[in-house]
Amino acid sequence: MKKLLGILVLGLLCFNSNAIAESNKFKSKDIKGFKKIRLSMHNKKVNRIKQVKKSDGFPVYEGDTSIQFTVNREDAGCGDGTSKDLECDGKGNRSRQELKFDDMNLKNKEHIYEYAIYFDENYKSMEKGAVCVLGQMHTIKYSKKGCHSCCHFWMQDTKYKGEHQYTWASKAATSSDLVIIGKIEDLKGKWTYIKLHVLYKLDDTGRFRIYKNNKIIADLKNIKTLADTCDRGYLKLGIYRHRTIDYWNSDWESLQDQTVYYDSIVFRKPKKDEKFKNLQ
Repeated sequence: MKKLLGILVLGLLCFNSNAIAESNKFKSKDIKGFKKIRLSMHNKKVNRIKQVKKSDGFPVYEGDTSIQFTVNREDAGCGDGTSKDLECDGKGNRSRQELKFDDMNLKNKEHIYEYAIYFDENYKSMEKGAVCVLGQMHTIKYSKKGCHSCCHFWMQDTKYKGEHQYTWASKAATSSDLVIIGKIEDLKGKWTYIKLHVLYKLDDTGRFRIYKNNKIIADLKNIKTLADTCDRGYLKLGIYRHRTIDYWNSDWESLQDQTVYYDSIVFRKPKKDEKFKNLQ
């Protein structure tokens, strides 16, 4: 009898685990080149990531659909609990709605990431020192001794010289440049196509080229493009809000929803004539 109960419990656990894994998956024709797509920190929160249609009046860059990301101040969630901690966001300080893509070996690899982003007309930047991250190549925790848990690079809405800007930044790069993609107010209500071309290096022989609407806006040469001791990572796109604790402590209700759309998300290797060694 005990053996039978044990088998039933094990079976239920396996079923529940598979059900959670299945519900965590995300599929869309708007995403190409990635094998695995998951909802990031999906436990204990509402999923506000939706595929929307042009025919229903939603903005679409190409084709018939795009992906809508809306984050609410209550969207603090947890990971799957398999890591050394539960990877939970602290309510009042962090909230997110993101897609997590493949874990990758990055060292000495040359990759291209492309996507179109649309800031909703009602999108409002945060104040009180809060930051909105809109994409990041995150390091993989515990992959190497000493590897920190931040990012190789990230895109963000942050205040710079008194105005909210959509920017690229990296703690990995030896260059301290902050690349300005555009003012948030100028980007709202229209599509902006981004192409990120990176050669991942732990030393200063890496390179990072950034395109906006097919025009080069930054070409960072001879820089470090991998965070210290970290040679792996995974891309996340969507909205991740952090440092919102001052809203929590003063006026939590004033932290409104934010919505952005993504379309034509592509991961690929550069073609022969695109490789850095064949470019000037």
